[in-house]
Amino acid sequence: MQLQNMIHILIKILYSLLISIMAFATSIHAEAANLQYRHAEQLFESGDYQAARLAYKRLLFYNPDTEFRDIADYRIAQSYYYQGEPTRAEALFRDFSTEHLNSPLRFQSQLMLGKLHFDAGSYSLARTTLFKLSHTTNDPEVVEAARYLRGWCYIHTTDWNKAISELRQADISNMSGHRGKKARELADILLAETPLPTKSPKMAGWLSTVVPGTGQLYAGKIREGLLGAALNGTFIYLAADAIRERRYVDCIGISLIGWRFYWSNRAEAQRFATEHNARHKQALIETLNRQAEMPAP
Repeated sequence: MQLQNMIHILIKILYSLLISIMAFATSIHAEAANLQYRHAEQLFESGDYQAARLAYKRLLFYNPDTEFRDIADYRIAQSYYYQGEPTRAEALFRDFSTEHLNSPLRFQSQLMLGKLHFDAGSYSLARTTLFKLSHTTNDPEVVEAARYLRGWCYIHTTDWNKAISELRQADISNMSGHRGKKARELADILLAETPLPTKSPKMAGWLSTVVPGTGQLYAGKIREGLLGAALNGTFIYLAADAIRERRYVDCIGISLIGWRFYWSNRAEAQRFATEHNARHKQALIETLNRQAEMPAP
């Protein structure tokens, strides 16, 4: 009986020892994972994105159930973005939302998708992505960032009133935020500078069709307009003179050459009007970019 009791006591001691060893091993494992995560974060913050990405992947390989899994996946996607690999970054950010449904970073990943579409010039797709995001989360910083970026989408598509509206909403959503202050300043610039002094390419084309050179003058190209008027006037004079002297073959040759200059004069007027609009748009965007990059006072 005593032997049996001693065996039971020994088993309990061994069991407790085993539990202690397992707990100790788990704590060591967790501490190692924590150190690996901190090392990866330091690399990421220093801008060494390739080394950081490898460190995060190593963390996930040896600790697949780590509490830092969502952060590691997000950082890996970010590292591809910052290293100029948007296609791989987009795929990872898109997968993040389905793989980490309960992670607070899922909204940040959707915001990055909108940023990727914006960077690619897909402004309509970016607006749609950001609109859905701003109506999915209540996180004021994410909502503010989404509206701010939507405002820039409207800026690039010259929809000035909607751009002002989005920037005003970004300002309201988080009044204490740095981006909110910038949004208010950008909206004020847009309100003061728009609508831009645009020229109609269609109007420029018709003006130069009726009177060669006037389309260029309308588009602000004085020298080109006068040159076009003089050149086309010369061909008209030479053709008329050939008809007057009954040099019909010469008239046909002059007319064929002059006709080519006449229609190129129309196309040139349309091009100048389009370039005029593009210059003013680009100048405004550059002004807005400079204002957005200025440090807060």
